[in-house]
Amino acid sequence: MRNYFAGGARYVDPNGKMYGLGYEKINNHLTAWIDKSELELRELYFNKKSNILIDSGAFSAFNSGKKINIDDYVNFIHQFNKKWSGKVNSIYFINLDSIGDSKQSWKNQEYLDYKNCKTIPVIHQWGFEEKNLELALSKYDFIAFGGMVGRKQKIHTIPWLNKCYKIIGQFYKKNKIMPKIHLLGVASSKILYRYPCFSCDSTTFMKINRFGSSDYLKIKGLPRTGKLSKEKYKNNKKYQYNQKDDQQLLNRIMIKEIQTIQKEEFLITEFWKKKGIDFEI
Repeated sequence: MRNYFAGGARYVDPNGKMYGLGYEKINNHLTAWIDKSELELRELYFNKKSNILIDSGAFSAFNSGKKINIDDYVNFIHQFNKKWSGKVNSIYFINLDSIGDSKQSWKNQEYLDYKNCKTIPVIHQWGFEEKNLELALSKYDFIAFGGMVGRKQKIHTIPWLNKCYKIIGQFYKKNKIMPKIHLLGVASSKILYRYPCFSCDSTTFMKINRFGSSDYLKIKGLPRTGKLSKEKYKNNKKYQYNQKDDQQLLNRIMIKEIQTIQKEEFLITEFWKKKGIDFEI
């Protein structure tokens, strides 16, 4: 199982150079192609071990009211493949969804197929229809489940995934093939030990940078990459603020956070292997 690190956790050193917190330890990168600055930063850390998953940015665009030109996405996919194919371990792209419109999402998927872009179709919790999942399973060996971010696990996500995995189980029994499943925005251990998947992603590691806390390491009150209020501390002589020291501390903590997530990733992979499900990652 691959746990892709999504979002961004960066800092700028006193000389103005930008770095990713702990990015040198990340093998699985997820970023949206429309987030140009984060993508450019991530590329500095790509290597032969890197697994790259590019999101279309449809969800972010939907929330902000922006429109994405599908042909711009087509051009990006071809250019990105040309640049990185053979230089990293794997590259995947996610379909340009039309949020809330499954018919248009399928049209986009078919158009991207026609343009030889080989994107991953997304089955959404919103407006779910079993026929769409059955169609995706019949045509693609890799699909994603989306629309779970912000939804309650017990009330919404688990009942929905039960339905989806019942269909997947029937497909597996009939074809003896376990399809690759990606869970978008979900990396809960409760979910990952319940439903076998090829990959998932989460922005949880960003909490160290954004909020000064870690769910995995169980710590709070960390400095936030030097973004402390100058107004609050400018007259406080007891607090001698050193941006460089704080950033170095955060980078070390972020590496521990990333390694903890990677350890959990390994344990989940081994758990499903013992049950006979092995994606040979």
